[in-house]
Amino acid sequence: MIENICKENYVKRTGLIISVIILYSSLVFGETPAELTERLAQETPALKHAQWSVYAMYADNGEIIIDHHSDESLAPASGLKLVTTAASLLELGENFQFKTELAYRGDINWRGVLKGDLVVIGGGDPVLGSDWLKSAIQMDSLKVMLVQAVKKAGIQSVKGDLILDVSIFDDQVLPDDWVWTDIGNYYGAGVWGLNLANNLYHLTFRPGEKPGDPAPVIGLSPHIPGLSFVNHMKTGPEGSGDQGYIYCPPRGKTAFLRGTVPAGFEDFTIRGSIPNPPEWMGHWLKEALMRAGIEIQGKIRVTGTPVDRDGLHSLLIIPSPPLREIIGVTNKRSVNLFTEVLLKMTALHHSGESSTAEGTRVIRDIFTNRGLVLDGFRMKDGSGLSRTNMVRTSHFAHILAYMSRTPLAQTYMESFSLCGSDEEPGWLKNFGRGTPVEMNARIKTGYIEAVRSHSGYVSSRSGRLITFSMMCNNFTSSTEPINEAHEKIVIALAEMP
Repeated sequence: MIENICKENYVKRTGLIISVIILYSSLVFGETPAELTERLAQETPALKHAQWSVYAMYADNGEIIIDHHSDESLAPASGLKLVTTAASLLELGENFQFKTELAYRGDINWRGVLKGDLVVIGGGDPVLGSDWLKSAIQMDSLKVMLVQAVKKAGIQSVKGDLILDVSIFDDQVLPDDWVWTDIGNYYGAGVWGLNLANNLYHLTFRPGEKPGDPAPVIGLSPHIPGLSFVNHMKTGPEGSGDQGYIYCPPRGKTAFLRGTVPAGFEDFTIRGSIPNPPEWMGHWLKEALMRAGIEIQGKIRVTGTPVDRDGLHSLLIIPSPPLREIIGVTNKRSVNLFTEVLLKMTALHHSGESSTAEGTRVIRDIFTNRGLVLDGFRMKDGSGLSRTNMVRTSHFAHILAYMSRTPLAQTYMESFSLCGSDEEPGWLKNFGRGTPVEMNARIKTGYIEAVRSHSGYVSSRSGRLITFSMMCNNFTSSTEPINEAHEKIVIALAEMP
């Protein structure tokens, strides 16, 4: 037993030594990062039929370190979030807060009966009730705050309706170019004037004993009134992971379930996007009030027309955490919903319009008006989920460099994951472990099918800040060889004088 453990430790140590030798070999023999990039382009089979672009520069003076096909416009996937979050910081400021308001209209008689409506006015807050940000108001606390505000006003019964005003944003809740496979799943959640608890639900299945067996639905959380399921989900092989998809449009009432969940589990949970979050919030709040003894006699009404503020009595205003905190979780967890909200709010603040198309136009203007050249840049959403986004690696490197010279630099840079840190979410905690990249490089990654990107910051041995971007499109391999190539380049940059 002891001999086996010693052998295992020897193998691990030997493997680590070999890995370090391989990673540093280019530097030992005087190979520059640019030469390493060209060699990897020739020697990496996964890159043979793919499109690959790499660009790196010193942030202080723009001196180019690597320029490999930077004239090509490629899909960046979630790497695009670095553009949207930068623009929102520049336009809104790091202390900006979203606001959600509870109000009523009408008169309250001596018996506590409101002869009028209870109104929730959405401010677009993306983190209301979100458990992805500790400083956000959580669902239980939110419920208590809303119920207590109604009680404090002396309201014991509502004769009218519960109105949910979502007019702050336009009524197209999804970008045009998102694909049907994504819509209905949690990462394809729509953007509403009222967003709650990440706009997602959990759907639990009971996998069968063998591949091909039906996988019945055994749980839904939270309960969504009126939502039904047509279940075609099957059981997949053990270890196959989540291969299940939920197909349901915004405001839809029927969701279709396809794909597989893995065998070997008593139960297995996937996440879907709530088809109509404001409507669901209405049911949630109505039930909470009913449990507190406050009856709403009218209907739940979601409206895209602004509620007339004449005669409106405000009961409670709920601010979000500051934008700097929202940006941090947006980039590190790569939350599409949060990014699309930031896109719309940036547009609304800048021009008074809140569509996705206006957001992409405004964001482009924010950077071109500051002198950045964005030829070959095409932005179709804020998060990068659309495959039709097109960006050059030089665009990302120059935007990153620009942000590093602003008063917002620390907030922005710290919103990227710190490589090698156990405190970071995701797999970057192992990126560059045991090399000069560890606790040095900060990276925003991107992935959709056949797209992989890494962009961010790393400091050289002398402490000079380097910005870089690497994108690969249309590869047919797994992401592993792409990740390895990108890791080698970042290590080489960290070893620069």
